[in-house]
Amino acid sequence: MAQVLKDEIFERIFHAGVDVFYEKDYRSAKMQEIAERAEIPVSLIYNYHKNKAELFDKIVSSLHVNFDKIAAEEEQADGLPSEKYKNIAEDYILDLLENHKIFVILMDKSQGTKYETAKEQFIHSIEQHIKRQLSKKTHVSYNNMLCHILANNFAEGILEVARHYKDREFAHTMLSLVTKCYYEGVNSL
Repeated sequence: MAQVLKDEIFERIFHAGVDVFYEKDYRSAKMQEIAERAEIPVSLIYNYHKNKAELFDKIVSSLHVNFDKIAAEEEQADGLPSEKYKNIAEDYILDLLENHKIFVILMDKSQGTKYETAKEQFIHSIEQHIKRQLSKKTHVSYNNMLCHILANNFAEGILEVARHYKDREFAHTMLSLVTKCYYEGVNSL
């Protein structure tokens, strides 16, 4: 019985932390607010987490993000870039977005933590993927800023879906439209 209560309290702290970090950010969130949301005394949080940084780490590390792996899989696959995205990356991104609050916390609300460069790393990963794919398709040398802009726009598109997430169907619809524009242009709509 005692273990069940410990697990329940841990879960309440975890979910309260997600909500408070999502509404504010790491720096603005207070342990007192998390305790109030979890409906426990603030001192009880410290039985489970040494400090706010440890709680934040526990929350963010629960999301397994590996964009380089997905990019590598796409690069090994055959077909058009849009087909490779659909067959390899789409479900991965949709699964990631089911934890949209944690994804947004990681990308937008982690300043002051060891994760504060996560968004830049995400964009860099996409940028490198685009560069590698372009080098396979053309011998034209484009300014590196083009790849950066494309990567940034794609990352922001995914983040906007996460920020406004309603359910998996909404995310799928929005990502389908975003990727259609990304691969075929706005005139394709």
